[in-house]
Amino acid sequence: MFWNKFEELCNRNNISPRNAARVLQISQATITKWKSGSFPNSTELICRMATYFRVTVDYLMTDTEININLTEKKKSGQFQTLLSLPERWYSLHRCDTPDKEQLLRIARYVNCPVNFLVNRRIQQYEPPGAYPIEQLFEMETLHDILDILDSCADTHEVQDLQIQLSRIVLYHLNLHKTMEYGLNYSDLSLLRETTGFSYQYMFTGISENPYEILKRGGKLL
Repeated sequence: MFWNKFEELCNRNNISPRNAARVLQISQATITKWKSGSFPNSTELICRMATYFRVTVDYLMTDTEININLTEKKKSGQFQTLLSLPERWYSLHRCDTPDKEQLLRIARYVNCPVNFLVNRRIQQYEPPGAYPIEQLFEMETLHDILDILDSCADTHEVQDLQIQLSRIVLYHLNLHKTMEYGLNYSDLSLLRETTGFSYQYMFTGISENPYEILKRGGKLL
């Protein structure tokens, strides 16, 4: 029952369910439905709760008792099961605030000023110019971005960075939505599955293989 999970998370964080509901803007009617066995039907609420309690969306949407079949041949199935384990969040609990050099690399990769990345009050992302194709080869930077989005935002700096990177994703996917929290890896994976766009496209707006672009003399189609 979802209510039991909500109550458990409140106890773990030393806050009463009533106060948690107030902070998360959950109505008493909704709480009553949870106690009767219903499940949240709002994706935005689930994401707010995941950010507030510092757990994954997967954990909120699945049972805590999960058995992993090590003989399972489908690796994708194993991966999705592992994503659902609450223990996974503890291993990703902290994220060091990126230093200036890392912020510069990320800014170059996503084609935006550093000032945009560190200031959530700048809500509208606009590319400052043509994308520098050579940045597409910085795959380590893309991995750093995915790691940051899948980490716990335990500082305001990391939270701002997650939100601003998520706004870039929404810009390239042409999704008009106000971001008050950052997308995590599970969210990106779902977007990739439903839209067919790669992680490269989500952060750069370019879907082509960079090597194919170079063959044409660095010109985008």
